Amino acid sequence: MPLLLPGDAVTALPTPSKPGATLKLGPGLTHIPPSEVSAHKAGQLIVDARKNALWIESNSRRYIPSPQDAVIATILRSSADSYICAISSSTSPAPSSVQATLPHLAFPNATKKTRPILQPGSTVYARVSLANKHMDPELECFDAETGKASGFGELKGGMVFSVSLGLARRLLGDGKKMRQVARRAGEEWEGGHGAEVLEELGKSLAFECAVGRNGKVWIDSEDVKTTLLVGRCIIASETMTADEVRELVRVELAQG
Repeated sequence: MPLLLPGDAVTALPTPSKPGATLKLGPGLTHIPPSEVSAHKAGQLIVDARKNALWIESNSRRYIPSPQDAVIATILRSSADSYICAISSSTSPAPSSVQATLPHLAFPNATKKTRPILQPGSTVYARVSLANKHMDPELECFDAETGKASGFGELKGGMVFSVSLGLARRLLGDGKKMRQVARRAGEEWEGGHGAEVLEELGKSLAFECAVGRNGKVWIDSEDVKTTLLVGRCIIASETMTADEVRELVRVELAQG
């Protein structure tokens, strides 16, 4: 999988799996008519021939909201019909956070009488329901398909840790998708899928975890010691292979 710099042209476009299929361009790529595709940010080119899609996988510093993204946000204040939230990136300070709105009724079975009352400073796990460059993104705290909470809502207690945007995506399962794409292309995939640290920790510890694509990870457990241990392991696992992650967890558990 080649590395591209801004301005580099993509020469190896996937062959459509079906005649007339549309080529899907993901983050980091731009279509230059009539038929050229160019990178506008640096990163690794990922080509999924089966889905006729390609995108740039990179570890950017600033989170840009996209529809259906799961994010961890902070309540700033309440207006007449919605909460004003801050979606901060893993490396950006609060003043430069993306501001978003969370309607008062954007919760499962919420009415004016039963809606949750959230105070400034509260942390919520939400889904981006609307995002474009002309207006603030809008959030929802329920699954759009089922109408149920499905883990979304206020995150009470626990601690929030900052990780890179790349690690957050891998913890949410993007690493598994990339490994599958590489294997279908007949390429070697170095390392694991990125979520091994959660799998290994879950074998020995009881904890709750929510991962936002904005580079925030919320962890809660019965005691602060366990919460800190899980947070340390997640942060340290970013550049490790699957075997190194297992050894890291073993050492941390032994010392803990």
